[in-house]
Order: sequence, then structure tokens, then C-alpha cells
Amino acid sequence: MLRISNSRVRFFPNELPCRNCSGIVPPLVKLRLQWKMFLAVAALLVSLLAAVNLGLTLFLPPYLTGVIRGDLLRDAHLAADAMQPILTSSPVDLPAVDNLAHSLAAHSRLRVTVIAPDGTVIGESEKSHAELAQVENHLHRPEVQSALTEGFGVATRHSGTIDVDLLYAAVRVPGADQKSYFVRVALPLYQIHRTTRHVQLTVLVASIIVALAALPVAYLLSRRISEPLEDMRQMAVRVAQGNLNARVPTNLDGELADLAVSLNSMAEQLDQRLRELTAEKAELSATLANMTEGVLVVDAAGKIRLANQALQQQLGVTSVILGHTALEVFRNAALYELIQQALTTDQIATQELTLHAGDERTYEINAARLRGHGGECVGAVLVLHDITRLQALENIRREFVANVSHELRTPLSIIKGYVETLLEDPRPDPATADNFLRTIQRHSGRLESLIGDLLTISALESQQARITTGAVSLRSVAEAARDELAPQAATRKTRLDIEIPTGFPAAQGDASRLHQVFVNLLDNAIKYTPPGSRVAIQARDAGSQLEICVADNGPGIAAEHLPRVFERFYRVDKARSRDLGGTGLGLSIVKHIIQAHGGRVWAESEPGKGSRFYFTVPRA
Repeated sequence: MLRISNSRVRFFPNELPCRNCSGIVPPLVKLRLQWKMFLAVAALLVSLLAAVNLGLTLFLPPYLTGVIRGDLLRDAHLAADAMQPILTSSPVDLPAVDNLAHSLAAHSRLRVTVIAPDGTVIGESEKSHAELAQVENHLHRPEVQSALTEGFGVATRHSGTIDVDLLYAAVRVPGADQKSYFVRVALPLYQIHRTTRHVQLTVLVASIIVALAALPVAYLLSRRISEPLEDMRQMAVRVAQGNLNARVPTNLDGELADLAVSLNSMAEQLDQRLRELTAEKAELSATLANMTEGVLVVDAAGKIRLANQALQQQLGVTSVILGHTALEVFRNAALYELIQQALTTDQIATQELTLHAGDERTYEINAARLRGHGGECVGAVLVLHDITRLQALENIRREFVANVSHELRTPLSIIKGYVETLLEDPRPDPATADNFLRTIQRHSGRLESLIGDLLTISALESQQARITTGAVSLRSVAEAARDELAPQAATRKTRLDIEIPTGFPAAQGDASRLHQVFVNLLDNAIKYTPPGSRVAIQARDAGSQLEICVADNGPGIAAEHLPRVFERFYRVDKARSRDLGGTGLGLSIVKHIIQAHGGRVWAESEPGKGSRFYFTVPRA
């Protein structure tokens, strides 16, 4: 490739392949604007000067020939007037004619020839008198024939007599005896060629001088025009590269100044628009990044154009999904159909879908059509609301209602049956009636415990239960709970050990609520361990938190039940739990009390190796 830059020519050997031919196209030439303008002006100037010289070459010789022809014809008439007195005398004095021809030629520098009516040359300035007899007959020469018929004649031809190209002018002269003589003058054509070359040389030299004087001026003018344009081009390149602070000087004249002002104004407006767009994009990006809902944007072809961070985290995808269809990424035909519905209708489409991203999660998806400036469809936006937790809560609520109904219905049914039996006639005997009343009393107590636990959980969940915090000795609270459950433990021959050191740090909490936690955990441990088992209360200082563990050596809990043991009414062995008189709310109450203290609760267990229930409370 050939490049001309800073008055230097550089050759690059690379050649460009031609798309429509099998060969190689010529190297491309790229000139700067300054050189383009200069070469254009130089070419125009050279063309004009060449046209002038060509015009001179083509039109000057015929013009000079015409002018000289007129002058020569006039000289022929003058020579004829000078010869007429001799030619009209009788007889004609031939030596006088020849002498006069020589005399006229000497004064006019022309060749003078006098021709008799029969074509004989009787006078010739280029010949001596003795040589006239040897000159051929001139009667049939073209100029003589024209003079014979028209009175004058002009012709151009090569003279064999003197071996020169001549221009001839002949005039008819009436002589003695009414005969016509001819006086002819001739001029060598080399004078015309000499004059033409002189004029051409003069014009050529003038053209060269004009060109040498005009080319620097043209270069300076092209540079003066091209430099501001080059500055504007460089400014446009910098703006295109992102440098919107680039400006061009405005100290110019005419249209260039207007163009510079327009370019600067354009750059300022672009800068302002870009700042606005950047701010809007930043706001949009921040909004999308901080949204908890997943946002998915597809184009008109259904290919993914944008997926916010929440969607990527929820569905476990990355930005590599961009450019792919939702069907390729999520493998969900219902989602693909929802997108197609949004792309073809103006109504917001809503649907609940379950998507698999490691685990099953349920989303409520709203899809809406996106329109461009012309009203055409450019894509669709989908907002994914994760309703998995809501559905789980709804399931828990339904299960809670069902469990509460079942837990209340069972003792109520028993109480109602026994009361109806007691009211029947004949009435049962006193021993049977007394047994029925004790049963009614026992189930009434169960109802009372159940309702009390429900009220406790409701108060804890609604944060209506007051938690009065203070420094609490966990060992003292644990001992009080142990003493309260000692008769129950003695009945089942279960040993309760408190392994909390005497100087263990105090906890920041509500003593009565923590007492309830210990009672519920110990009560569960006593009920669900075989007789003769051991239950231990242990403690560990974990810095800002104190960790308590209630461990037993009972049958243990299977791993699939551990995440749900703190749910309301959840029982690992439902039949056994009801037989033991539990309400199914004890561990749920423990969880809510510990959470109200800012701690957490969990369980660890293996079948056959006992269970360990942990909770943490803040250190005082």
C-alpha cells in the first residue's frame, strides 16, 4: 500500500484481494487532504497552461499563415504596380524586368518572379538573367492559373527551383498587346515556423514562470484550508474514541469558523447526552442490581439481552447466557411460551412456574412487551418474583390449621363423649363416673396446655410478648428447671445432670423465658428417652454468645427430620407423641424464645446415638 504523509511517500507491500476477481487489486493510495487539494489545483493549473500551449500550437500557425498571406498578396500588388510600366511598353524590356525583380526582392526580402503570358519566366530574383532560359514553364502553376481567371492567386508548395517550402501570391498585370503578364512574390514558410516557435517558446516560458509562482501559493492556500479541516477530523476521531472534551479552534474565517463552532457544539451536546445516558444507565443498573426480584430482558427474537444479579443468583446462571434463548438456558417450555405470548400481545402475561436451579423454586413471572420509538416490538421484560417461601409459609399455615384443628378436636371429642355418657340414663356407677371425670380433667388440661402454648407462640411471633433482659445465671435457671421436672424424671428413672461450671459467664436474657426453654428441652428429653437414660445440660463460652446443649442418649432422630423438628406440631413419631401427652409446640416455643433473644437454635442427632439440642444466647 502507498501512503503519502508529511511530504514523504511510503510503500507497503501488502496487496488487497479483489472480491469479484481472482487477481489482486492495485495498491490503494491514501493522500492527506492538503495534498489532495494542492494536487487538484496544480493539475488544474497545468491543464490550463497546457491548453493554452496546445491552442497556440493548433491555431497560431494557421492564423499567422492567413495574416502573411494577406501581406504577401498586398506585396504582390505593389510589385505588379511597379512592373506595369515596363510590361505595358512595347516591346517589353526583358532585362529591365529581371533587374526590377532583383531590385524589388532586395528591398522586400521576397522572391519576385515575372511570368510571360505563355508561362515563360522573364524575371526571377533568385536566378541570373542567363539562367532564366533554363527555368521551366510556370503557366500551369496553381497561383498562376488562379490569377489568370480571378486576377490573383495564392498557393503553398515546395519549390523545386530553390528546394524550399514557399507561400506564393500571383497578380495578373495587363501588358502590351492586351496580353496578361503575371507578377508573383513568394515567402519561405520557415519564417512562419520560426515565428510560431518563438511565440510558443515565449508562452511556454511564461507558463512555467506562472506555474512556479502559482504552485507555492496553491500549496499555502491548500494548507491554510486543509489544516483546520485536519484539526476537525482529528477532533471527530477523538470524539468517536470517547474523548468528548476535544475541541477545535474557532479563530477561523467564513464557513470554516461556522463549521468549527458547529463541531464544538455537537461535542458539547454529545457530552451532555452521554452524561445523561450514563447517569440513567447507572441508575438503572443500580436499581436492577438492588432488586430482590429477578429481571430478564429478551429481544424480539427471544434471545436474552440482560439478566440482573438477583436472577443470576436465584437461578445459578452467569452472563454467558446472553445471546441464547430462554429455552436453551432454562429448558422450560412453559417459560418459552410465556415469552412468546409477551412478544405477540400488549397485555401483561402472568404465570406461576417452577424452575430447577439446583433445587426447585417457584416463581410468579410477569412478562410485558417492549416497544421501540416507532411502536415496533423490540423485545420483552420478565420480572420473576420468588414465591417459594410464600408457598412454604402457606403450606405451613394450612398444615398448622389442620394440626390445630386435629389437636383440638381429639380432646374435645373425648370430653364430649364422656360428658354425654355421664348425662345418659341410667347414669354410670360412681366408680365409672369418677374415672370419666378424671379423663375429662386430663384432656381439659391438655386443651389448656395447647391453648396456652398457642397463645405463647402467637405472642412471640407478633412480638407482643415482653422480653425483660438482664444478667441471668444459666446454671441457676437450669437447676430450677431440673428441680421442677425432678418428679417426672424420677418416675422414668432418668438422671438429669447439669454440667455448667459454677463460674460460667452470665447471659443477657429473660430468666423466666430461658427457664421455659430449659423446661421444654428437658421435658422432651425425659419423654422421648427410654427409662434409665441420662440427660445432660452442657455449656460453652463462644465469645459474645454462650452456647448451651441439652444432650440425651435416647434413640436419636433421623437426618431427614432434623430441619423440621422446630416446626409447630411436627412430630417424628406422631402416635407416640400423643400418647406422651405433648402438644407438639414445645420446640417451636423454644425456637421463638431464642430468636427473640437474638440467638439461634439447632439440633444434631444420629439414630441410636442420642440427640443434642443447641441454642445460643448473648453474653451479659
